[in-house]
Amino acid sequence: MKIFLSFSLLWLITLNVGANEGVPILDSDWFQKIRPFIIPLLIIVFLIFRNDDKDKKVKDNKNESLDEQEQEYQDEWNYENQTNEQKAQENLQIKVEEKTISETPSYVVLANGLLNFTNEQIEKTKAENEEAKFTCYVFDVTDNDNEVPLNCTNNTYNDEYNLLCQSRNMKVGLNFAYNDWTPMFIFPKSIIIPPYRGQRKFKFLVTSSNLNAKFEQGKINNKDDFYFDLSTDFEIEFNEPGYLEQKGFEEDVNEKIVQLGMAITYSEKENNQQGIDALKSWVNQEILLKNFYFEDEDEELDKKLKYSYLMRNTYELLKANKLSMSEIVKEINYKTNIAKRYEVMNLLLNIAGSDDRLSSAEDKLLNKTARALELDIDKFQQMKTSTIANIETIDENSEDSEETIFNFTSDMSDEEKCKRLRQEYTRWNRQTNNSNEKIRNQARKMVELTANLRKKYNC
Repeated sequence: MKIFLSFSLLWLITLNVGANEGVPILDSDWFQKIRPFIIPLLIIVFLIFRNDDKDKKVKDNKNESLDEQEQEYQDEWNYENQTNEQKAQENLQIKVEEKTISETPSYVVLANGLLNFTNEQIEKTKAENEEAKFTCYVFDVTDNDNEVPLNCTNNTYNDEYNLLCQSRNMKVGLNFAYNDWTPMFIFPKSIIIPPYRGQRKFKFLVTSSNLNAKFEQGKINNKDDFYFDLSTDFEIEFNEPGYLEQKGFEEDVNEKIVQLGMAITYSEKENNQQGIDALKSWVNQEILLKNFYFEDEDEELDKKLKYSYLMRNTYELLKANKLSMSEIVKEINYKTNIAKRYEVMNLLLNIAGSDDRLSSAEDKLLNKTARALELDIDKFQQMKTSTIANIETIDENSEDSEETIFNFTSDMSDEEKCKRLRQEYTRWNRQTNNSNEKIRNQARKMVELTANLRKKYNC
């Protein structure tokens, strides 16, 4: 196009020169007719040349930009061209954070980055619906020379050897990734118990394997089942006794629990025989039968005599007002974890309700003990509600006992009391249509009591 326009322009100029010199190249009249169009034509040719040059530059720039984008895309997946730092940023990583999940304080294992599967491993997963198993064990590595997998008796979070563990199956494939830090495993803090208290260092080990892989002591048995693993460390200050310490404290703790139980039976300054029977039943189930299987009858007899003497001696101390409740609770707090202390409180509530009655004295002692054991008062109140629902009589003859039932304290404001009363009213109102007649009748009494107290405090 440019060549054609150039020759046309040259031809017109030649005509013009020839006419001026009198050369009869073409008829001069014809030339005079087209002469007014020469200048506009030159302008058009100039603009065409200019636009062509501009289009060429834009096209060149566009091609250059596309080349750059293509190179960036190639670099994103071309690991040979990446630095080690870039690779580390894209490969799968894990970390641990403390979070509250559904009102439960937890340790959360978060993952981010590309799953590190090779083409060969991805091919192997096709026989298992393109899935792989991811398994997380937790080790105490405070002692660098002794890596100890943590124990766990909770069946939701343990393996066949009672080691703390979680597993999940996941779809996998080329370029599968966590694009942001995402929860992979969640462990409630209450089940993460190291061997000893104090400053502890944990290692969270995540192993990827085929679906049928087996583990022992937190490590995979067959290397042919293994794809890859990765780990992260996490340090905590553990203020409760570790599981090895708890074993050493078990005998002392059991004795203190028996003394607390005796205190509940004697709260009205006379023994509650049904309460004593409930305590004896607990001793038989949780101490004698749990630890001894009649293999050594003499040892079993010694244990029975020991706890019979302990109960009689505690009764004498209670009568003489010489039993130190504060010392008992202090030792239980030091030698048990919070889960065990809730078990203790559940036993005390069962003892208190064993005679189908909750007295004001029992109620006050239970409330005081719950605070001394450092329990969550709202959770304790829910536990006490279950006890009250299954007994016949509540001691509510005085204003003091009415407020004791709902665990009011002298430092609570009217607003705080109203909040608790609203919670209790809702809780009991749900039970007024319970199929159990005993619970239904008790619920109606508690709704009436709660409504009266709400009027008193202008709730």
